[in-house]
Amino acid sequence: MTIAIIGAGLSGTLTAIHLLKNAVAGTTIYLVEPDRYRMHRGVAYSSQLPFQPLNVPASAMSLFADEPLDFFHWLEKHASLYKRQITLPVQPTDFIPRTIFGDYLKVRLHEAEAGAAKGVSLVRVYEEALAVSRQGRRFTIRCSNQTTLSAHKVVLAMGNFPPAPLPIPNTSFYQSPRYVASPWPAKGISGLQSQEPLLLIGSSLTMVDLVGSLQAQGHQGKVYVVSRHGLLPQPFDVSTKPYPKLTIPEGACVSALHLFRFVRAEIKRAEAMGYTWRSVLDALRDDIPVLWQSLPLGEKKTFLRHVRPYWEVHRHRMPAASAALLQALQNKGQLVVMAATVVDIQETAGEARILIRQRHQRETEEIAVGRVINCTGPQCDYTRVNAPLVQHLLAAGIAQPDVLHLGLKTTPGGRLVDARDKPVRGLYTLGSPRKGMLYESTALREIRQQAKKLAQRLLRQGKATLETANN
Repeated sequence: MTIAIIGAGLSGTLTAIHLLKNAVAGTTIYLVEPDRYRMHRGVAYSSQLPFQPLNVPASAMSLFADEPLDFFHWLEKHASLYKRQITLPVQPTDFIPRTIFGDYLKVRLHEAEAGAAKGVSLVRVYEEALAVSRQGRRFTIRCSNQTTLSAHKVVLAMGNFPPAPLPIPNTSFYQSPRYVASPWPAKGISGLQSQEPLLLIGSSLTMVDLVGSLQAQGHQGKVYVVSRHGLLPQPFDVSTKPYPKLTIPEGACVSALHLFRFVRAEIKRAEAMGYTWRSVLDALRDDIPVLWQSLPLGEKKTFLRHVRPYWEVHRHRMPAASAALLQALQNKGQLVVMAATVVDIQETAGEARILIRQRHQRETEEIAVGRVINCTGPQCDYTRVNAPLVQHLLAAGIAQPDVLHLGLKTTPGGRLVDARDKPVRGLYTLGSPRKGMLYESTALREIRQQAKKLAQRLLRQGKATLETANN
């Protein structure tokens, strides 16, 4: 059996690890990734930004749910290699640089490859997958250098795409050297004057990393942060106590309001027993997919419109040290966070002039900066993703966006659903593309569950196919 995994970041690499550990002779795994440095790292763990810690402590970053301290133990063993990047001795509560986790991911893949059964092979293909089509019982994958791969099963492990373009009338600004369309490459903040003011659009964890990176490279200019609600991620608390598993009452998912009231009441009850809201949200995490799928479509839209910003800043937290840094910068006026929208941007000879409207205000105001960085988060509407493979899948009717345009429509097991609403046999995805179906589908905890289950499913199907062929 041949399995092609398109994308070699966390989700693709972890799926490959589980396949290598359990596959039998006669299994070939293609891992397709055009960027050699991102192979086994993806965007998240290959960034060269000077400040980019993981957002959860080392003790919670294992690739394997049944070995919860695997990353920490690996880090302890190899800590001396990173003595310039981390404080020794390393602690389970430390927030480690992302690139170190990328090393761990790569090492575990190499170990799985070395320990695979005889007759199991991993083939790295350093090309971009442009198209996937069904040819009888196999798929044909057309790649950028005219390479063509043939596989029985295909896994789309595409990860996150760059942010959507800013919704401004002056679209010519997209071509300006003062505009950084994607915040992840380190070149976005290179070449800045020390006092040069910046505008970061979006106030999520990506913004936090950029502010920290600016400080690490000595930037002293004013940094404006604009987002619709002006909310910052809440700080992570390593002392959070585990909360007992929640019993979700019948009727809690009738509406977004009912669900919100249930969570708020549970937090109040938990606080009376010495817990915090963090304990409750963490206990709720594994139930999110079921709760999300239980909500009627209209209520999902209500959640996205009214509740989502508040959920996101409480669910996706930043390290306490990052929170302290942002607070210190705000206190001295170097960091200005505004609840506002960008109305338009015009470029003059020496700066970009941004017209903004603060929340609940009619009047606009103008700020001038040297650079504008888009930190609005990954593009989730796949009909607007500028990637040849995604455009091909949608145009060919092999895939369709989910109804909320948060990802791709899939079955509960991760199979893609085509334009005729039929599951595509042998074509799977995991991670970010399943956000619309599961809502929580982008963090390590969710991806490691999906990767393990998907690998098991693929190997079961492969075994059944092999047995049928031999009978």
